[in-house]
Amino acid sequence: MSLCQAGVMRGDTGQATVSVTWPDGGERIIRFRDGKPESSDSSEEFRFTREADLNMIRIGKGERFEIPEALPFGG
Repeated sequence: MSLCQAGVMRGDTGQATVSVTWPDGGERIIRFRDGKPESSDSSEEFRFTREADLNMIRIGKGERFEIPEALPFGG
């Protein structure tokens, strides 16, 4: 696992879009709705679990993201 750069665009309450950029320049978009991870820009299976304020997101078989609650929603 490696650290990636991330940016966020916040929308209405409970909605945000997080863009994650890999060191090689690739990017993944993850959307949050109603305060929870909802989907991504990938056609692969999207699933998540939550531990305290950490969203652990898996996309397909090879992608894993750990996004703290404070990134999409501030805090």
